[in-house]
Amino acid sequence: MERSIRQSLERCLLQIVDGGLAGAIFFVPLLMGGRHALGQLVLTALAVTVAVAWTIRQSLRKDAVWRPTATWRSTGAMALILAGLAIVVLQLIPLPPWLLAWLSPRTADVLPAWGAGAATAALLGHWTRLSLTPAETLAGLVIFLDFCLLFFVVAQRTERIEDIERLLRWCALSAVGMALFGIVQLLAGNGKFFWFYEHPFADTFDVAKGSFSNRNHFAQFLALGIGPLIWWLQDALHRVRPRTHAMGRPSAAGVSNAELKTYFLGLALGIVLFAGLLSLSRGGIVAMFLAAAICTAVCYRAAKVGQRFVAALAVAGLLIGASLAVFGYDRVSNRLEDFSSGSLEKLDYLAGRRTVWTAAAKALPDCLAFGTGVGSFHVVSPMYIDAPSDDIEFTHAENCYLQIGVETGVAGLALTLAGVVMCLTWCVGGIRPCAGTRSRVCGAAIAGSLAAAAAHAMVDFVWYVPGCMALVAMLAACALRVRQLAMTEGGGRRAESADSTSHHSSVRHHHSSSGAPHPSFHAPRPSSRAPYVPWPAIAAGLALVGGWMIVNCTGPAMAQLYWDEFQLARRATRQQASEGQNTLPGDRETQRQWLACLEDVVRWQPAHVPAHLALAETHRRLFDELQVTGDNPMSLADIRDAAVKSQFGSREALVDWLSRAVGRHWVHLERALYHTRKALTLCPLQGRGYVYLAELSFLAGTDPAVARTCTEQALRVRPFDGDVLFAAASEALRAGDTDCWLDYSKRAFRRGYRHQQQIISGLVAGTPAENLSTMIEFVVGDLQPDLRSVRFLHSECLKRFLPEQLASLRRCWAEKAEAEAASLPPAEAALIWSEAQLLYSGLGEDDNALRCAQTAVECDPGNFTIHYHLGLCLLKHQEFAEAESHLRWCLQRMPDNAAVESNLRAALKGRLDGQRRTATERERSMAR
Repeated sequence: MERSIRQSLERCLLQIVDGGLAGAIFFVPLLMGGRHALGQLVLTALAVTVAVAWTIRQSLRKDAVWRPTATWRSTGAMALILAGLAIVVLQLIPLPPWLLAWLSPRTADVLPAWGAGAATAALLGHWTRLSLTPAETLAGLVIFLDFCLLFFVVAQRTERIEDIERLLRWCALSAVGMALFGIVQLLAGNGKFFWFYEHPFADTFDVAKGSFSNRNHFAQFLALGIGPLIWWLQDALHRVRPRTHAMGRPSAAGVSNAELKTYFLGLALGIVLFAGLLSLSRGGIVAMFLAAAICTAVCYRAAKVGQRFVAALAVAGLLIGASLAVFGYDRVSNRLEDFSSGSLEKLDYLAGRRTVWTAAAKALPDCLAFGTGVGSFHVVSPMYIDAPSDDIEFTHAENCYLQIGVETGVAGLALTLAGVVMCLTWCVGGIRPCAGTRSRVCGAAIAGSLAAAAAHAMVDFVWYVPGCMALVAMLAACALRVRQLAMTEGGGRRAESADSTSHHSSVRHHHSSSGAPHPSFHAPRPSSRAPYVPWPAIAAGLALVGGWMIVNCTGPAMAQLYWDEFQLARRATRQQASEGQNTLPGDRETQRQWLACLEDVVRWQPAHVPAHLALAETHRRLFDELQVTGDNPMSLADIRDAAVKSQFGSREALVDWLSRAVGRHWVHLERALYHTRKALTLCPLQGRGYVYLAELSFLAGTDPAVARTCTEQALRVRPFDGDVLFAAASEALRAGDTDCWLDYSKRAFRRGYRHQQQIISGLVAGTPAENLSTMIEFVVGDLQPDLRSVRFLHSECLKRFLPEQLASLRRCWAEKAEAEAASLPPAEAALIWSEAQLLYSGLGEDDNALRCAQTAVECDPGNFTIHYHLGLCLLKHQEFAEAESHLRWCLQRMPDNAAVESNLRAALKGRLDGQRRTATERERSMAR
């Protein structure tokens, strides 16, 4: 009775393990590829569940003497995994200053404000960790543990080749389902994922993405399913070939169920490849076809399905071609033409990947030993990216190997490469000729998928997508098991060959009695002399650690909902501001709503650094709004100067003065200071945080030198950030250091249009009328604005000065327009040439205006407005015949346009009058 109960419980636990693995394969990718915090929570819960269920099941298994058996299968990866865990733990634990300086010498240089003798020591304390983002490193540790648990459970669970084949089928089905979903969502979507979830930074238009926010990750997920799909197709062909009409029940058309299955599998393969092409991910497409090539080559040689297999793949290819002919052929072909062009500019438009790769290469020597912390790349890379940003954030290195090198140093990169080599060894061992057919074709499917992941990781951060990496971890475990089963099978065959003379008849009888086309390979039973494995203790430990992991992921999952809400609200406000409907950051009610949303974020996830910074910024902005309409509308800078000069003897005296001088809303400054300090103690590389701290440090009654120290620290961690440079310029101007102000202003001006607007607005607002020409010369000569900035400068000047005072600026504007038009495509250049023509016309420079108008027509001969402007210029130059031809061309296209008709009559009259004058002068000359 007890034995029956135990066996039933074992079966139940095994079903829980299989269900958890299926959930990781099918469900986690649907949660935004696992990148959403909710997806990471589900992945962690599934990984912990399957691990605990498996260990409990193992502890229930008894041998003849009712003792736990050592049913542990060696993987060879334990040393690498333990070393990886040791690196992450080392990054997280506080270290003595001498050890931190020895392991990471660069930290002290980057963070001088955190030193023992710094003026900011009372506000910030001391930095004692290798990781510069401990909260994200801890989250990375949890995800890494998830992958480790899945790897080990799959390695132990796959006892037979049938277990591996089942996992491959699941991977194939998951890829097919994701491909279908991606196609339907692209063709019939409304821009929202699943038709209801609005992502803050992505939509479902233009390309197929499925449930992934990034098309490259969608294509990578499909690439992971290509190998299993091809394996499944060849397996179905292999099974149906010997008895095409004997297997299954023939349908009315004479096609058996087994044959019908092969047709559906060929269709599924075509759908997955088609969806991958519609993603327009060049790296993902290469990864898919790499996986297909490896799997097809091995299957063709090992399974000996021959022409039928090739024909099935050809049918899938025809299906793809037909589908592309109906939808997306031009876009896909144009995208793939970038490969044939051989142009690096086309392959890396706007040089985004080259920029971030260069930054990673520069960062590597500064974090050579153990890196800057898992998950820290997005805060480390801005120290090395010298390029205009304008709110563009490089969150990942677009190369997993480089990013791992930056985040974990040479030690982590070496472990990663060792892991890749180990997986390669497993794959090669699984497909070697001495292995059986089933092992080789399974190994081919796995090798193709793992090769796709390793190759695609060189141009994207696919390893940082939990929905993809969960499959990679399980496929890696399957590769290990295929190799082990192949070795067992190969050893058995060699033994069989050695004993063939004495056991030939029994071996022949064994093969003849098997009804299946392929033998089933079982793992060897554990030896009775194997070392004791304390499964109950392991299960209890996993339950405790797993509970901590789940709790660690629960808060971020809840916080993500409120953070998304805030991101969407801020995006909508920015969109309205760009359309001129309002200005950032919205009205007071909007800001209060943002505060409520952000408070919910940090309530669920106290270590959310961006939320703390957003809270600090919103409290500051709300204070400014309330201060403008207050009884004493002093600026924050004036309040700070007054407080510093007063040198209050106590905190109570400062609070009392602020309450009287400012009002009750001064508490927004105190909240801003709190969240600023919180953000910096969580991550010391926040440049904006030091800017806020410099503005608000007077609330803590610190030394006035703190503001200067904070500004210098901000420049250390964000030397190319426009906001930091602008703040540094403002501090230099307040201190009377004009040289530093000029240097920082020039550097900030090069950061992007938003910072150019800030600088220009400040200069125009502070320039008296008598210095207008000097200011314009400074902006044009020293700051060297582009055409867009010159337009903005002119619009700002018009708010304070008369149009006739801006003639020199408009001439500069026209010259900038000419210079920029020369480097643009014809259609775009035509508009800029027309803009220059209008400026010259307003300045009375008719010759230049005519030249620009003629060039504009040459660039875009079919543009009505440009033809019309040229006609007016010709009319002004009294070239009536040519003006008449252009104006008549315009009238033919707009017959009801009164202005064109009036000017055409003027041109016609001018031409006729000219002809009369010419005739009269000719008659007079002849009369003489």
